[in-house]
This record gives sequence, structure tokens and C-alpha cells, in this order.
Amino acid sequence: MLTRATEQPDASAAHKDRRLRAVYRRELQESVFFSALVVAIMVAGATAIMDIVMPGVAVAETALNLPLIAAALAIAYLARCRGRRYIIPLGMVLGLLPIISSLDSIVLSPSSEPLALGTLGLIPLAFAIFVPLERKQHLTWLLAANALFFGCFLIAGLGASWRNELTALASSASLASALSLGANEVQLRRRRQMNGQLLAVRGLYGRMKEHELDLQRQDEFLFMQQETLVVQQAELLRLNEELESIARLDALTGLGNRLRLNEDLAQIAGRIERNGGTAGLLLMDLDRFKRLNDTLGHLAGDAALRGVAAVLKHTSRVGDGLYRYGGEEFLIILHDADQAVLRIAGQRYLSAIQAAGMPHGDNHPWGVVTASAGVTELSQANCLDVDGALHLADEALYRAKDRGRNRCEVVIQQAGPVIPLDQQRAAS
Repeated sequence: MLTRATEQPDASAAHKDRRLRAVYRRELQESVFFSALVVAIMVAGATAIMDIVMPGVAVAETALNLPLIAAALAIAYLARCRGRRYIIPLGMVLGLLPIISSLDSIVLSPSSEPLALGTLGLIPLAFAIFVPLERKQHLTWLLAANALFFGCFLIAGLGASWRNELTALASSASLASALSLGANEVQLRRRRQMNGQLLAVRGLYGRMKEHELDLQRQDEFLFMQQETLVVQQAELLRLNEELESIARLDALTGLGNRLRLNEDLAQIAGRIERNGGTAGLLLMDLDRFKRLNDTLGHLAGDAALRGVAAVLKHTSRVGDGLYRYGGEEFLIILHDADQAVLRIAGQRYLSAIQAAGMPHGDNHPWGVVTASAGVTELSQANCLDVDGALHLADEALYRAKDRGRNRCEVVIQQAGPVIPLDQQRAAS
């Protein structure tokens, strides 16, 4: 079905699309999970290096960084197990942990100031790349990160030298923030482009279905709209190639449709004509189905058809063909089935449908959905006349209806001379 979001994909449509938002949150959840593990490993590694290089501050450094490592691991756990709903706040908190760790290093070891400040300058850029948030959320995180950065220096009272360098720090922080905003904008544009492509694909599918319906409605205007029809026919050919895999299935039941049935019957008849063998044609019709539709509505009728199709799939042998023949009619091709097993096979299907217990109050005396079936044999005697064989199955079906329903009748064509296919064509 065409929707405003799929017909004209844009930024607002992608933002309103529930499935795209869910995909974004899943991707963000994975990104926050792996980023939290990386932050925990990097903080632990930096702590170990500081402990080795500067043993005098080892205890203080470890005491300050252990809570940060625990927080990163907790964020990783929440992101993987419970965090999709709160993944954005978790990601923002995760982005502040490396800043706090770098500030700890500066406070405890002034000699590590250049390396720590360089790390602080890269953190906003890395955050924009690995934790891609929406623009407002990213700006909120940048404000929080800058407030934490300058607040720590001002509150700690690290001397007049820091106050003299405040302008340089502000310039560096502004540059880092600008790079972070740019990287975040690149991520946003890439995601919007991908979302637009996904929405365009949905729109393409919706237009495919719409064009198919339009072609059926406009048959009466063929002579008046020749130029339009040429364009639509070309489009239909393209769409039919894409829909070829599903064109031979019934949309309601998932069974083969008449197109698939005709193709399979032609193949089976040709094989029997060349190599011999037999096949059974079992035609069944649901009993008093119109009353079910009239009493419970067409939705209940559709549910019954789907239920019967499920029973047939469960009951069929490997290799047997299942098809929806008409409204409430189904046809089953029983491969390598002779006369001795046709009635047994037909009764097995009917018993399975009755045993499913789908309610049908107007189908007396059973009170559930049942079916009647007619079976005939397709052999070398009649493989050149598939329509005639189907007619025999139809006669057997109506005989079952006349004899009380919920039963299977078998009609076999009397054997006669077999005329090879090439001789029949030559005679015609």
C-alpha cells in the first residue's frame, strides 16, 4: 500500500517511519555496546600504563579510573540486554567517560598534560563517528562535554597558568566541537540517504501493485489511450520479471494457482505419455461454504480457506502438488498413485480437514468445516486429454456432493487405445 512516507521519501518521512526508527535504535545499540567495551579497555590500558610510568600516582589513578571502567562495562551490559529504550542517554554518558579519565590524568600528573589534551581533542570527533546521534542530541552532549571540561579546570583551581591559557583551551574546544558537529552531520546525511533509498524501494513495490490494478481497470480504454498503454506495458513487463517468483502462488492460501497447475499438469501428462506411469487428480470442494460466508462473513471464510490450505500442506506427501482450483475448490496431484490408493488418499485428506475442527455451524451434521472430493486417474489412456480428466474429477466431486457430502468418490476412465502424441498432432 502506498503511504505518504513511501511515495515521497524525505527526511521527515524517514523520521516518522517506525521501522526505520527501530533499525536506527538497533544500530545505535550495537554501536554503544562495542564502544563501551572499547572505552573500558582503553581506560584500563591507560591506567595500567600510568601505574607503570608514574608509580607515585598509581593508587590514586586506579581509584579514580576503576569506577569509570565499571561504568563503561555497565553501559555495555545495559545496551546489550535492556538498553534500546534508554540507548541515547547511555550513549551520551558513555561519551563523557573518556573525558573524565583524561581530566583525571591531567590532575594527577601534569606532565601528561599534552597527551591528555590531545586525547580530549579527539574524543568529540570519535563520539560523532561511533555514537551517531540526532543533531539536537549531539549538541546537548557537546554542551555537557564542554561544561565538564571547563568546569573541572575552574573548580579544581589549578593556578593562574590555566586562567592565562583559557583562551587557547576555548579555541581548541571550539575546533574539536566544530569537527564533531561536521562528522555528526556527515553521519546524519549518510543515514538519511540510506533511509531514502529504503523508502524508495517500498514505494517501488507499492507502485508495482498499483500499476497492476490500473492495467486491469483500463482495458476498456485501450484504443483511446494507446500511447499511455505502450508505456504501461513496458513497465508491466519489467514488474512481471520481478514478480515472477510469486506470480504462480495464490495470495490467500500460499498454494499453487491455476497458472502453476496448468504448467505442472502439462509436464506430468508429457512424462506419462513418454514413460508411462500414473497420477491421481483429487478435486475437493468445501461443504456449504457459501453459508459460512453469509453467516460469519468473508473474513471468517478467508480464515477457513487458509486453515484448509494449512491442513493440506501438513497432510500431503513429499512431491504431491497442492493448488487452489477456484473459490473454495482445491486440487491435489497425487504422483505415482494408482487406482488402489486414490480413494484412501482422498479420504485421508478429508479426515484431516474434519479433524482440524474449524467451526461451521451451518454444516450439519458435523458442525465443522468439511469437504467433498472427487478423484480420477491420469494415465496413458487419458494423458492427452487433461481437460477430460479434470471433467471426470469434477463429475466424481458432484457425485460425492449428491451422496451426502464429506466423502470421496472415484471415477476412472475406461481403458482405450492410446494414440501417441505425434500421431495425434499429425492427424489434427
